[in-house]
Amino acid sequence: MLLWGLRMVRIGITDAWGSEVRTALGASLSNRFKAFFTGLGVTVLLQSSSATALLTASFSGQGIINTGPALAVLLGADVGTTLVAQVLTFDLSVLSPMLIAIGVGMYTYFDSGRSRDIGRLLLGIGMMLLALKLILAASTPMRESAIVQSIFSSLGNDLILAVIVAALIAWMAHSSLATVLLIITLASTGALDPSVAFAFVLGANIGSAIPPIIATLGGSSSARQPPLGNLIFRVCGVIIVLPMVGFLSNWVVQFDMSEARQIANFHMFFNIALAILFLPLINQMATLTEKMLPELEVETNELKPMHLNKSAFATPLVALVNAEREVLRMGEIVERMFRNTFIALKKNDIDLAKKTRAMDQTANQFYDEVKLYLTRLSRETLGEKESMRCTEIMSFATNLEHIGDIISVDMIDSLLRKKMRPGAKMSLQDREDINNLYQPVLLSFNLSLSVFTSGDISMARQLLAKKYKFIKLEKQSVVNHLNKLREDVTYDSRLSALQLDVIRDLKRINSHLTSVAYPILESAGHLRSRLRTSDATETSVVS
Repeated sequence: MLLWGLRMVRIGITDAWGSEVRTALGASLSNRFKAFFTGLGVTVLLQSSSATALLTASFSGQGIINTGPALAVLLGADVGTTLVAQVLTFDLSVLSPMLIAIGVGMYTYFDSGRSRDIGRLLLGIGMMLLALKLILAASTPMRESAIVQSIFSSLGNDLILAVIVAALIAWMAHSSLATVLLIITLASTGALDPSVAFAFVLGANIGSAIPPIIATLGGSSSARQPPLGNLIFRVCGVIIVLPMVGFLSNWVVQFDMSEARQIANFHMFFNIALAILFLPLINQMATLTEKMLPELEVETNELKPMHLNKSAFATPLVALVNAEREVLRMGEIVERMFRNTFIALKKNDIDLAKKTRAMDQTANQFYDEVKLYLTRLSRETLGEKESMRCTEIMSFATNLEHIGDIISVDMIDSLLRKKMRPGAKMSLQDREDINNLYQPVLLSFNLSLSVFTSGDISMARQLLAKKYKFIKLEKQSVVNHLNKLREDVTYDSRLSALQLDVIRDLKRINSHLTSVAYPILESAGHLRSRLRTSDATETSVVS
């Protein structure tokens, strides 16, 4: 119930303020201190340093944030999770029934929107508080169990083993917060000696740094570097503090504090000390991790999806970011196919045309993997916004796959059949018309990728405006070509068919690219006004 409550809180936050969380993380680039406090704030909201670490790794892999600031974010995340533990050590169980009742009411009454997400958030907090109360009641008999006491006593004689046990528990739970709360609850019953409890806390800090490393194993080196650096920070901190655990446990006894407060304070001050000690050293750690995980050059024909980690399904926001990254990589491949096709057209390059057609297999592999990943993700508990984003990503990937098919099946085959023969040469006017259409589509290609990732309304309107301009250019190109045929009856019929095929294919590609703008403008209520403006413009032109 504790883990499920944490998940409910995380889903509620990401559904209600997911875009704001991503924006805050993406903006924490200017200096290490801003990045530190951003990581702290995001983790207080998500109640999971592992989720923050996965988001940060995703941004680092995309080149949005460098390894140094990413490490500062993770140090802030480690401190943020201790603040949540501090709050939950207070006896707030009396609030549990009220929070669960309000949460269920809001989640049931509201069909969608932020109010429903807040209801999920309150329900999760209420479940966490109830779970802590139940754990406390269930663990009280441990004080009377000779077997349990013997186990904890043996761990007191081997604190390294205690660290390892706690690290394994935190790794399996994917949450240092849940593990520390469990330790606090056990200590409140007197079942744990303070020195063993402190060793458990140290192990929990190591264990929670492992899931992000495992989740990014298939990612790029830049995505794997921040989690590795964070793990090294924590291991170094544990090595420094573990020999002092006995002294610290005897020292805190002098203060009039409960066992729960002692453990929560130790957890917090340990992570604050890590931040003070290692924040000035993040650049050196970034250099070290870059040497340990150097970037490797990857050839186009060796590209394959590498960010689709199933372990990220526990945090749908991270899983969606992973899918976005792969769709962007797929978009880069299809864009390269598009560029190569027109180079082959201009230079009559048969080898380049065949190589470009083979690249479609790579694009199809990306599409199949992304489709399978999003299908499995959709079976998880997704909020309305996450489900909509999942659909948007799948739709854009489908459009890219269609563009790849148009390039490889229609355009490349047309080039090989109709133009790639000795003496075949387009007229200057035809080449100019094709180039006048090719350049706007290429610009729309780059803009559509930006609209897909940002969801920016102004860029979506700009993309749609480019579509209307392209339609006018396309009509004019057809008219120019028909006039050319009337003037020159000896013009090669194969080249004429190629010209019209290329114009048709460019129009289809442009339509697939601009489709990403429609749901953004429709959700913002700008689509109808934009269409009315366009109709009015067309009417005035006709008049």
